[in-house]
Amino acid sequence: MFSSRHSLNILFLFIFILSTSQSFSETISFKGLVLSNFWIKNVIANSKTTSGYIKIENKNEKNERLISVESNFSKRTELHYMNIKNDIMIMKHLEDGVLIKSKSQINLKPRNFHIMFIDLSKSFNKTSNQKVKFNFENAGSIIINMPIINKAKISKDKKKHHHH
Repeated sequence: MFSSRHSLNILFLFIFILSTSQSFSETISFKGLVLSNFWIKNVIANSKTTSGYIKIENKNEKNERLISVESNFSKRTELHYMNIKNDIMIMKHLEDGVLIKSKSQINLKPRNFHIMFIDLSKSFNKTSNQKVKFNFENAGSIIINMPIINKAKISKDKKKHHHH
């Protein structure tokens, strides 16, 4: 039988785990948009740039455009598209933003559409969250508390696994 002190300790541990877990799987509904899978890549060494990712689903009857992204931890925040052509990485700054067609979704993810945080003004560790403002053409603006996640280890583990 558990003592009440033991039960209280388990409850506090449970609350601690919930409050410190990554919000990587969190979903936010905002004016017909569903925002999910948002995260920022942990900064490597003394790098002054990092990238951010998010999945945006547009459930509205009309097209939406993510026109810009803002942060208080980088001097510039830009929307980019990356493509690999003939083994050469090509990165393009999307000055007109990213179109999310009606009843469709876009996934800003590694090696594709993504957010670039350029000239970082402060360092952050992988357990912190950072506030990022998303500006949409029709829906307006929303601030999302994005977790910092170290995906390098996960990616390396996936690359090592091969099926024959």
